[in-house]
Amino acid sequence: MRLADWPRNPYLSDELREWIALHLSALHAEDVAIYAIPQGRDDEGRRVLIATEVGLLDGSYAPRGSSAHYSLRVSLYPWQSVRGVSLLSETYRLWAYEHRTWWRLRVATPPVDVQTEEPELGCALADLATACAVMAEPGSHREALPEDDEPNSSASRDSASASAAVAIGLDIEGPATAEVIEPATQDRMAPFIEEP
Repeated sequence: MRLADWPRNPYLSDELREWIALHLSALHAEDVAIYAIPQGRDDEGRRVLIATEVGLLDGSYAPRGSSAHYSLRVSLYPWQSVRGVSLLSETYRLWAYEHRTWWRLRVATPPVDVQTEEPELGCALADLATACAVMAEPGSHREALPEDDEPNSSASRDSASASAAVAIGLDIEGPATAEVIEPATQDRMAPFIEEP
């Protein structure tokens, strides 16, 4: 989900949207995915995470001194420094034909731990997690997950330990590259890999 498509809740004021656009313009970057979280007393502030082609922007929009004066402080984390990206989700049945899905994104660097059960926000969180997982430093996804959070941790490691996949990637400005993908990453990328 991009800034222009962000839903009404949590609310992003016109001022905040404008300031985010200013930061993106200064970086000569576009937003790939965005997620906002209420923060502060009475949820008057917002933490805004924005995936761009240059890195992950982590912004804090909050009152500065008084509720009449707000500021937006943004830190840029180049993708090489983003570590420990993981998205956990669980869909469970409430009634016969009713279900709910819970989403949780965790990133070790910068520290992020966000969860939601709202369907539209879950899609936004999944979009942000996808962008982070694809663009973050390869192999850094393990840093965010303790062993007990990995589904079937010992069984999946044992059965897949001997196998690996090779992904072919095309760099727009360079030659094709090939890299070995570990089994845990292979499972995560399965929805994005087309079968021949």
